Amino acid sequence: MSPTARSRISALRRALMMLCISVLGARSAWAAGSPNVPYCDLLSAPEAYDKKSVTTEALIQSSYHEVHVFDPKCRSTVTSDRSTSIELPKEWNSTKAGKKLSKLLRHDRTARVAFESVFYGSGGPYGPERTRFRFVMQRVLSVQEVPKK
Repeated sequence: MSPTARSRISALRRALMMLCISVLGARSAWAAGSPNVPYCDLLSAPEAYDKKSVTTEALIQSSYHEVHVFDPKCRSTVTSDRSTSIELPKEWNSTKAGKKLSKLLRHDRTARVAFESVFYGSGGPYGPERTRFRFVMQRVLSVQEVPKK
């Protein structure tokens, strides 16, 4: 093999290695995604997560005007308004999880949902029901129906 051919092969190997490294780096950054923050922690420290993308899990239920997010462990009290609504993006129900959530909400059911969203801990009140906090959903990760009691 000529020195020129060996040099080209060596350069090609280096380029392929650099490509693999950059792809793996990008994949790990994507896999890391938004930080996973417990829902009650978001409401306890709204300024720390305000206008940031987060992943959380909570109960979601529709009302006449809006879709509400809550957790029985950290509901509103007389002294602490923890009302939260969620804005669903265009075509949010095009995935399997989105379709499942859509069906549950249409039938006035409650769902436990893991989702990625931007959290708004200031700037409210939001929507017609004037909630204190708001999520703008980016994607639905999982949906489980909550049995009626």
